[in-house]
Amino acid sequence: MSIKIWVVCDDGVLVDDRSMPFVITLDKAPTQAVSLGFTETHDGHCVAAKDHTLPATHAISSTDAVGLKLIFPYGQGYDAKDAKNLRLLSFRELINTSTASVISLLSRAIMLIRWQQDHRFCSRCGTQALRHSGGEHAMICPACRHRAYPRVQPCIIIAITRRHPKTGKPQILLARHHRHKSGVHGLIAGFVEAGETLEMAAHREASEEVGVSIGDLKYFGSQSWPYPSNLMAGFIATHTHGDIKIEPNELASANFFDIDALPAIPAAGTIAHQLIGAVVQQGDLA
Repeated sequence: MSIKIWVVCDDGVLVDDRSMPFVITLDKAPTQAVSLGFTETHDGHCVAAKDHTLPATHAISSTDAVGLKLIFPYGQGYDAKDAKNLRLLSFRELINTSTASVISLLSRAIMLIRWQQDHRFCSRCGTQALRHSGGEHAMICPACRHRAYPRVQPCIIIAITRRHPKTGKPQILLARHHRHKSGVHGLIAGFVEAGETLEMAAHREASEEVGVSIGDLKYFGSQSWPYPSNLMAGFIATHTHGDIKIEPNELASANFFDIDALPAIPAAGTIAHQLIGAVVQQGDLA
C-alpha cells in the first residue's frame, strides 16, 4: 500500500493551485513522518486501525520535508518534483472548503506534528526523547522511561438563547473578541479547568465572560480544533437571569441579537457556525 503524506507547518497545510491539500505519495513512510491512523496497545503489542479511504495516511513537517528533498522552497512557496507553486494554507482557511472528515484529519495532522515537535525532550529529566518504535503515538525517554502521549485540551462553546423581553422574538447571545478586528461575532467559549465537568465549565464561562446565568443546558456536538490541541464541546442553553456584563480583558462587546438579524458570524465549517445555524433553524424557541 502506498503512503500518502500531507506537509504541515504550524497551523497550515501545503496545498496545490486548487487550494487542495497536496499529497506526497511514497512506497514507504520516512521515519520523520507521523501516522494519522489510530493505534491501541494491548499486552505490549501496538494495533493500528486501518482505513484505506483516508486522503492521507501520514503527515510530516515542512522542515523535514525540505530536509528529505520531498519539497523545495521557491519564492514565497514550494515546488515538488511533480508539482509547482505549492503554498501553505491555514486550517482556518481550509475549513471553509473541506468536508467534515477532511477537517478532522487536518486537525489531527496539525496536532500530531506540533506534539512531536513540542516533546523532543523528556519533561521530567530533560533527556532527548525517542519516538515509540512500535508505531504507538508516544515519545519515550530512554533515561527515565517516561512516556508522553498526545494530549487533547477540552473546551466548551455555548449558544445562549432567550426571547426578547418586549417583542418575544427569539435571540442568541453573540460576543466580539478583541482579536476579531473584522467585526465577527462568536459564541461564549473557554477551557475546562482541572476538576470541572463540561457542564460546570459552561456555567462558569457564561458567568465569567458575560455575567449571565444559564439553564436547560443541552449537548450539541463536538469538533477537533488545533489551536493548539482543543476538543470543542458545543452546547445550547437558555438565559435564565442576569444582565450582560462583559469581561473587558476577554471581550470587546456582547449582546443578544434577533436570529433574523445577525451580525457577521464565524465561518462555515466551524462548530460555532453550526451552533448558530441550529438555533436559527430551530426558530421558535421553546
